[in-house]
Amino acid sequence: MGNDALIRSGDRRVLTFDALTALALLAFVWAEMFLPRFGFGRHFGFPGAPPFPFLLRMHPPLAFLAAALCILPLALRRRFPVPVLFTVSGFTVIYLLLPFPPSLVILAELVALYTAGTALDRGRLALMAGICAAAVLLASLRASVSALFWADVVRTLALLAGAAALGDATRNRRAYVAEVERRAAEAESRGEEQARRRVDEERLRIARELHDITAHSLSIVAVQSGAALHVLDTDPAEARRSLTAIRETSRSALAELRAMLGVLRASGDAEEGAPLTPPAGLARLDDLARPLRDAGSSIDLDVELGADPLPAIVDASAFRIVQEALTNVLNHAGPAHVKVRVRRENEHVEISVADDGCSNDQGDEGHGIAGMRERALALGGTFDVGPVPGGGWHVEATLPLDARNS
Repeated sequence: MGNDALIRSGDRRVLTFDALTALALLAFVWAEMFLPRFGFGRHFGFPGAPPFPFLLRMHPPLAFLAAALCILPLALRRRFPVPVLFTVSGFTVIYLLLPFPPSLVILAELVALYTAGTALDRGRLALMAGICAAAVLLASLRASVSALFWADVVRTLALLAGAAALGDATRNRRAYVAEVERRAAEAESRGEEQARRRVDEERLRIARELHDITAHSLSIVAVQSGAALHVLDTDPAEARRSLTAIRETSRSALAELRAMLGVLRASGDAEEGAPLTPPAGLARLDDLARPLRDAGSSIDLDVELGADPLPAIVDASAFRIVQEALTNVLNHAGPAHVKVRVRRENEHVEISVADDGCSNDQGDEGHGIAGMRERALALGGTFDVGPVPGGGWHVEATLPLDARNS
């Protein structure tokens, strides 16, 4: 069943309920007008009363019709609350102005006022209810000259005002409940969105860590294995040295992968934002330089970090950026001269990796440069990469020491 069908079904249920309510109220008022205990019935069936004087005091048929006109519009009260209020008020005033015996037709006015209160804002309700209530009040007290005049005024006015106030209170409560439900739904939606964002951020972080670990290690393995094959017959000692480097690199990569997987399997007690891999910092830059030297490149390391330790996340991110930059040199530049400069300047760390290799397309690979840029920007820093005039490639990044993990 579609939304339109559901709405139509709900409208039918409301109309049916309101119609049955109007009929029940009409039956009650007609019974009040007809049964002996009310109106004319004082003279019917009581000891000492004349045989049939009730026939002279009985409500005329027109009174029953007028009562029906006052009550039956309530069948549409929730669909057209304002027109129903004025219609009921008009017929109630007519009933009260005609010379009919008293009855409870004012109940229809109370129901109409309550319904209008549930549908209108307080300002419109005060205006419309005031007009209708004043007309009904004046009509009901037109001929009253008894000592109870003011008591009747206060009683009737209290009934009419109470019905409107009850409707207004019901409207406020429904609005409050709807607002609470809306806020709860928004909070749930925001919670789900934040959970999805955290999952996406964690997935990206894991992808960066895996790329940095495997890309660097596999690049070294590829270079060293090629060198070993090249000199396998002519220089067995050099081939052995290359194979030894492959073994050490593979063991190191496996150790990092095991450590990262161990963190991922943990219960989540670790502090949010902690690195997924074992502490990888700028103190290990020599380990990154060794494979390039073994591959025939020369590398100059210029590291000035001062005496104070760097924040762990900045230290690890700087190491990974240098690692990826050197991996690109290893994969694309061939034997080259590489300058690595890492310096602490005031409140940030400056990173520069430049080579004079033969390739100018180191930015064409898939995820390496994207990962470096994500690391730098995630900490609120800057990143730049591009070819060097005359040949080569450069990578530059700036990481603030008060890095924010955005």
